[in-house]
Amino acid sequence: MNVVLVDTNWQRFLPVSFTRPVSQLRCGILKIYEKWEMRLNLKSVAVSEEYLNQKFFSEVEGSTLIINSMILPDDDLVKAVLSLKDKEILNSGGTWLAIRSESGFNKDEWADAQPIEYPKQYKYVDSWWDLYKQNGSEIEKDFSLITAQKKSRPLSSSNVLIGPKNKLFIEEGAYIEGCVLNTDFGSVYIGKNAEVMEGSIIRGGFSVLEESKIKLGTKIYGPTSIGPKCRVGGEVKNSIFQGYSNKSHDGYLGNSIIGEWVNLGADTNCSNLKNTFSSAKVWSYEEKKMVDSGELFLGCCIGDFSKTGINTMINTASVIGVNANLFGSGFQKKFVPSFSWGERETYTLSKAWEVNKNIARLTGEELSDEDHLILQAIHSYQL
Repeated sequence: MNVVLVDTNWQRFLPVSFTRPVSQLRCGILKIYEKWEMRLNLKSVAVSEEYLNQKFFSEVEGSTLIINSMILPDDDLVKAVLSLKDKEILNSGGTWLAIRSESGFNKDEWADAQPIEYPKQYKYVDSWWDLYKQNGSEIEKDFSLITAQKKSRPLSSSNVLIGPKNKLFIEEGAYIEGCVLNTDFGSVYIGKNAEVMEGSIIRGGFSVLEESKIKLGTKIYGPTSIGPKCRVGGEVKNSIFQGYSNKSHDGYLGNSIIGEWVNLGADTNCSNLKNTFSSAKVWSYEEKKMVDSGELFLGCCIGDFSKTGINTMINTASVIGVNANLFGSGFQKKFVPSFSWGERETYTLSKAWEVNKNIARLTGEELSDEDHLILQAIHSYQL
């Protein structure tokens, strides 16, 4: 059986969705597509914007589950999806959740699908800030899924553990010494070959994935998720690093979503609360204007490959596009378009691509021709 995850609210996750479908975003320990694949024991493809489909979609034939990518799976929902028959559509209120098709991904074939109402509550994400708002409950679900039938490596005596041992899991090759971990408020997952350096204080829920490093004396408040090959230091609260990004030095980051290949310079600080203690206005790509988010705590959302200089100050509810470079004194603008170089110049695509390839190589990764085409499309979108 095939699985196709379909974007229905892609613009609400920009700028991190500029370079990937919504199903490729991390929420909890896993990305959304990984949650579905693990629970269904099936591989998936994604349907999103045309320029993204070149990398993330391939044609499917025969028996197929078509799933709304904003939906976060749980045991009951997965059972309901698997019980669907050909040309049946699972709905909840006015939202479609999943469709079963025996004719692959062919919209004409399920135009007259038989509706089935799903009677239970379910979790979903409808904006980039929903990712960190749902992060705590998703860490717990993913923790149970990943660690089932597995045995954790022991925590050495140089560390202090506050809370239940069964909410801590350490994968093979991980290094953690001289740290304080608190699992009273959520599970803590340390991925394969990850390193948590001495003096770090971590309050769950928390996850750090393979080959990432938590720097000396880091303070992390959950629920926070760090993807693979990241470097994180300073003070972090309720944020998600998609992967391959660096915040190696002191500085505060809270209630934020960080894309891949991002570098935050030393003492970069991000405000997550207005001094009026009122809801924050945020840039909407969908409406092309600032809108009221309805959120009191709202940090920043930074697209892939963007960078900040040392001592950069980021405003509450800032949106920073792909391949943007921020530097200079004072607070940065709340909306920074992709390929910005400071406040007045534009980063050329050719130069950006060369730098991006160099950054990837530093971590043993290679960017593909498909990645270049995606950046070309984003650059054209901006100009």
